[in-house]
Amino acid sequence: MAGTKKRVKRTLTREEVNNQYLNAIFNEFIAEKKALGRVDETLKSYKTTYKKFCEYFGESAEETGNIIGSMFVEWTNAMRDEGLKAATINHNLSDMRTFMYWCMDKSRQYIDRFRIRLIKVQEEMPKDYTVEEVKALLRKPDRKAKFTEWRSWAICCFVVGTGARLGTLVEIRMKDIDLKNGKVFYQHTKNKKLQTANLSPQLVKSLSDYINMWRIEGVEEDDFLFCNISGEQLSKASLAQGYRQYTTNRGVNKTNIHGLRHTFAREWFLNGGDVVQLSKILGHSTLAMSEHYMNIYADMARDRFVQYNPLDNIARSGARKTVKRKD
Repeated sequence: MAGTKKRVKRTLTREEVNNQYLNAIFNEFIAEKKALGRVDETLKSYKTTYKKFCEYFGESAEETGNIIGSMFVEWTNAMRDEGLKAATINHNLSDMRTFMYWCMDKSRQYIDRFRIRLIKVQEEMPKDYTVEEVKALLRKPDRKAKFTEWRSWAICCFVVGTGARLGTLVEIRMKDIDLKNGKVFYQHTKNKKLQTANLSPQLVKSLSDYINMWRIEGVEEDDFLFCNISGEQLSKASLAQGYRQYTTNRGVNKTNIHGLRHTFAREWFLNGGDVVQLSKILGHSTLAMSEHYMNIYADMARDRFVQYNPLDNIARSGARKTVKRKD
């Protein structure tokens, strides 16, 4: 329209930026991350950690101008004194660092720039399962066993055979499983990317047994593969609870289903699998986590190291014949 003046966005002064309420800025941060498709678990984690930070600092954390780098040093020491594990401290720091660095971005400059450092974590062996424990969990149920036992058995077979995450398991629908071609399509993954995974012949057989036993009559394509007793989507909490009961009944003291994922990574590596393919199978965004597994299990592969070591192989086979060069 002729004569209409173009609105010019006014740049906030430094004083105005520093006097903004941190809660309002945090809500803006959450709204943007939600629009970008961050999973609910991640958003919930941001909110929980932010609440802890604000509860610790009280009024000192109300305005953006009060936020300085030394606060995170103080908070880190307070969490140490509280007896929190290093991994938990780093989780909290990482959540707040994401928010703080978002605030410091040059397009916003809500907070003056500073660095937030994570603490060093002593590397621990993953909480995986022994081969004997896995065998106990993979023992096929009796045909008269309850649905919950069959479901937990099928879940164990699935994780040991694919390394799938708990969050992925509860989202798999019947239409995502292609037993004929040995494929499963993950529609919901941690990194939001569609992923196709292979199903081994043994896993195809195990899933076929479970499906033929409990998931055939009246099941629609959109129904969930691992559902509750009523056929509805199984929550992660319910799946984990059922798994704990299952392991106890099988005489296995470990109850962390994520340990089966670690076990998959260990056995993949020990059986000669490469790190690049492992990273793709496990859905890691980078090679770092898969390389972490390989570093941890390196000592367990000592026999394989000797078997493939060039020095030992050449020495055992005798000296190679040398070819005399012609002048």
